[in-house]
Amino acid sequence: MPPPIIELRNVTKVFRLGDVEVRALGGVNLKIEPGAFVAIMGSSGSGKSTLMNILGCLDRPTAGDYFLEGEEIGRKDEPALARLRSERIGFVFQSFNLLPRTSAAENVALPLLYSGRHGDGAARVSEALQAIGLAGREQNHPSQLSGGQQQRVAIARALINNPAILLADEPTGNLDTKTSNEIMATIQALNRERGLTVVLVTHEPDMALYAERIITMRDGMILTDEVKGRRVGPMPTAPAVPSPAAGGPRTSAVLPLLWMALGAAWQAMARNKMRSALTMLGIFIGVAALITMVAVGQGANAAVKAQIESLGANLLIVLPGATTTGGVRAGFGSASTLTVADAESIQKGAPAVIRVGYLIRQATQLQYANKNWNTSVQGVNPSYLDIRVWPVVAGRSMIEEDDDTAARVCLIGQTVLRNLFGAHENPIGATIFIKNVPMQVIGLLQAKGQTGFGQDQDDVVLIPFTTAERKVLGVAAPSQSQANQNATYDLSPNPFGLQPKLTGYVNTIFVQARTTELVPMAKEQLSQILTARHHVPAGQPADFDVRNISDITQAAESSAQIMAILLAAVASISLVVGGIGIMNILLVSVTERTREIGIRMAVGARRAHVLMQFLIEAVLLSGIGGLVGILAGVAISEGISLAAGWPTQLSSVAMAGGFLFSAAVGVFFGYYPARRASRLNPIEALRYE
Repeated sequence: MPPPIIELRNVTKVFRLGDVEVRALGGVNLKIEPGAFVAIMGSSGSGKSTLMNILGCLDRPTAGDYFLEGEEIGRKDEPALARLRSERIGFVFQSFNLLPRTSAAENVALPLLYSGRHGDGAARVSEALQAIGLAGREQNHPSQLSGGQQQRVAIARALINNPAILLADEPTGNLDTKTSNEIMATIQALNRERGLTVVLVTHEPDMALYAERIITMRDGMILTDEVKGRRVGPMPTAPAVPSPAAGGPRTSAVLPLLWMALGAAWQAMARNKMRSALTMLGIFIGVAALITMVAVGQGANAAVKAQIESLGANLLIVLPGATTTGGVRAGFGSASTLTVADAESIQKGAPAVIRVGYLIRQATQLQYANKNWNTSVQGVNPSYLDIRVWPVVAGRSMIEEDDDTAARVCLIGQTVLRNLFGAHENPIGATIFIKNVPMQVIGLLQAKGQTGFGQDQDDVVLIPFTTAERKVLGVAAPSQSQANQNATYDLSPNPFGLQPKLTGYVNTIFVQARTTELVPMAKEQLSQILTARHHVPAGQPADFDVRNISDITQAAESSAQIMAILLAAVASISLVVGGIGIMNILLVSVTERTREIGIRMAVGARRAHVLMQFLIEAVLLSGIGGLVGILAGVAISEGISLAAGWPTQLSSVAMAGGFLFSAAVGVFFGYYPARRASRLNPIEALRYE
C-alpha cells in the first residue's frame, strides 16, 4: 500500500474567544491515500471546515502533527505554506471566492503568477477553461457568469498548477440540484481519470455518495469512517477533464506580478474615483508648490546674479567714508572722502589693477523739445564704461578727448530714450538740455535692466566727468581738513585763460582687477594706498569702504538659496500631509479588501506579494499625483512669469526630486497599511464580511 498523502496524528485546534476556549478539533487521527475520494460530513460546528482549513494549510493545528506527502507541515514558515497552497493543493470554496472585478482567465491564472509558472500561462488557462466547458467566457467577470459557471472557474483555478490534492469545501452549497450534480460529476471525473486525491466537505448525503469513503464528524472528533464502493446507477455526464501540462521550472514572476499588482491598484482607484482624486490632491499640491517655489527662488537668484554681474567683471567698489556727529557714526557714503587723485593713485600704485573708473551723480531734469524727464545724470571717466562692460548699441562711446576737453556730449540709457524720444525717433545727434546746459547725444547704451533693489539701471545719462564738474553738476566743496589731506585738488587759475582739469571729489570709485584670482590682492593694494593717502591712524576705522562684487554675489546667492530652501520646505509639508492621506485611504482599502487578500493567500500569494501589491497602489497614487503636480508646477511657474513679470527658472532637479519624493512618500506612508494587509491570517480574511 502506498504511503498516505495526508496523515493527521492527534490533531487538535482550540480557538480562544475572550476568556472562553472553544475546542474545534479534539485529537483527530486520519490517513488518506493518494487517489482517494473522501467525503467529510457533519452538522454545523462539528469541526469539518476547521479540519479542511488545516488540510489546506490555511490554518495551523494547536497541537498534533500534520504530514502532507510525507512532510511535516507544522514547522514550515508562511512562504513555504503559501507555496504548498499554490502548487500542491487546489481549493474549491462554497462561495466560489473569485475576485469580483477580475476576468475568469485572470482568476484562473492567479496560482500561476504566485508559483512562478507563468511561462505558458495563457495557453494553460485557455485549456483549463475549455476543459470545464467555459470556452469563450475567458474575459467574463464573475458577475457575468452563473453560479455553476463561477464554481467551474474556481475548479479550473484549483487545478491550473496540477496539484496533488483537491479540497472542496461545500462546493455545491450555493447551487441548484442539477448544477450541483454537474459539479460533483466533474470532481468525480477528476478523481477517476486523473487519480487526483479529493477531499470533500459537505452536509448533503447525496453529494457525499459521489465519494468512495465517507467520514462523519461530531464535536471535533471522527465519529465514523466508512469505505464504500463506486456509486451505482445513472450519473450525470461529466466533461472530460484533461490534465493540464506540468508547470515546468519556475521562471521570474516579478514582471507579471508587477503588472497584476498595477492592474489591481488601478481597479481599486477606478472603483473610488473621488476618494482617489482627493488622496492624490495633497501630493499634487505639494509637488506643484515645490516646483513653483523652487522656480521662483532660482529665478530670483539668477536675476540677482545677472544684475550683479552686469556691474562688471573682477570688480571692486570703493565707497566714501562715514561722518561722526555728536558721537554718532553715520553710514558709509555720508562724507565726501574720495577724489580723482585717489583713483589715479590706485591706477598707478596697484599692480593688480588694470582699470579705474569713477563717477559723480545727481538727479536732475532733462528737456528735449516739449518733453522733460527726471533722471540720474552721472559724470564718469571713459574707463567706467569698460569696467561696467556697458557697450553702446547706437552712435559712439565716450573717449578720452571728450573728458579732456569737457565736451558737451552724453550717452543715454534705454529708459531715457523711451521717455524723451519715443520708440521711433533716432536720438543720435539730438541736443538735450541738462540743467539748461545743451548736450549732444552721441550714443545709446545697451539695456542693463533693474538691479536687485529695484533700481532701473537704464534710467541714466552719462556725461564726461570734467563736463559734469565744470559745466553741469558742479563740484562739492571739500572741508578744510579734507582739502589739507588732498593737496592735488587744484583750483588755481590757468595762465592761458583755460579752466584747469579739476581733481575733485567723486561719489564712487570702480576698480577692475587684472584677473578674478587677483581680486583679493587688488583689494589689499588699493586699501593700503587709500589708507596712506587719507592718513588713517592705526586701529581707527577707515574713511572709505571697499566692497567685492564676488562677496556681494555670494551673499545674494546665499540669501536666495536660503529663501528657496525655506520655500521648498514649506511646500514639502503638503507632501507629508498628502502622504498621511494615502495611509488613511490604504487602511480603509485594506479593510474593504480583506476578503480579496484572503482569496489571494488561499491560492498561493505570500505575504511579500500582498505587501508589494499595496505598496504599488500607494506609489501609484503618489506617483500620479506627483506627475500631475509637476505639470501644474510648470504651468503655474510660466503663468507667474508672464502675468507678474517675475523671473522664474524651472529646475529639472526639482522636478525629478519632487517626483521621487512623492514616490518615497507613497512608500513611507503606504508601508504600514501594506504590512498590515500582508499580516492578515488567510482563514480570518476569507471569513471577513
